[in-house]
Amino acid sequence: MKFFDAGSEAKGFIAFGQQATGFVAVGQMATGVIAIGQLARGVIAIGQLGIGLIGWGQGGVGVFHAAGMLGVGGRRGIGGVVQLVPTIGRPRIPPTPTSVQFVNAGTPGWLELDLAADATGLGLFENGVRTPIKLDRRVLAGAARITAQGPVHVWAFTKRVGQTLVCQRIAHVPVRAFQEKSFLPIAIVQVIFLLALGAAYWPAVGNDLIALTNEAFSSPAPTTTFATPPPRPPTPYKPRSK
Repeated sequence: MKFFDAGSEAKGFIAFGQQATGFVAVGQMATGVIAIGQLARGVIAIGQLGIGLIGWGQGGVGVFHAAGMLGVGGRRGIGGVVQLVPTIGRPRIPPTPTSVQFVNAGTPGWLELDLAADATGLGLFENGVRTPIKLDRRVLAGAARITAQGPVHVWAFTKRVGQTLVCQRIAHVPVRAFQEKSFLPIAIVQVIFLLALGAAYWPAVGNDLIALTNEAFSSPAPTTTFATPPPRPPTPYKPRSK
C-alpha cells in the first residue's frame, strides 16, 4: 500500500480523492480510520454524513458517540442526537445549610426546608409549619413547576431584607433517571437499538476497515533497485612528453 495517494479512487495510508480509502482518508466518499468527507465512514468519521464508532457531522451516526444536527449514537454530543446508552443521571450535591438565626443576624445562607402549596399559595415549611419566609417573585415559576406533584424538600437561599426574610433561590435534588417509572421500558428500547446499530456497523463499515488493515499489513514493502553502471573502457596510456 502506498503511503500517500491522490486520485479518483485513491488508496493509501493517506488518501485524497473522490472515493478515498486509507487510514487517513479525505474525499467525497471517504473510508478510513479517520475519514473526512461528504459521506465519511470509519472509526472517527467527520462529514455531512458521518458513520463510525464516533460519528460527527450534519448527520452523525456513532456506535460510541455521535454529534450533529440530527443523529443517533451511543453517547450524545452537541445537537439533536438520540442517545442509545441509558443514563442513570448524575447525583446532585446539595448546598451546605445554615440556620435561621444566622440569616436573621444578617448572614445570608441556605435553609433546609419543605416547599409546598396550601390555601394561601406557595410557601416554605418546617416540620409542617409554614415559615414567614417570603418567596421572591423570580423563583415562583420554578417553585410551582417542582411542586406540581406535591411537596418537595428544598434548600432555600434566604436573605434578610429589612425585617423580612426573602428566599431568592431554590435548590432541590430531582429524581434520578433510573428512579422514574418509565426508565426500564425506555432503557430496553435503547439497548435494542444500540445492538442493532452495532450490528449494522460491521457490514456497512467494519468489513471495509478490516480489509484495509489486512491489505496494509500483508502487502510487501516497496523495494528500490539500483542499476549497475556499465564498465568504463580502459584509458589508453600516453607517455609524458619531455
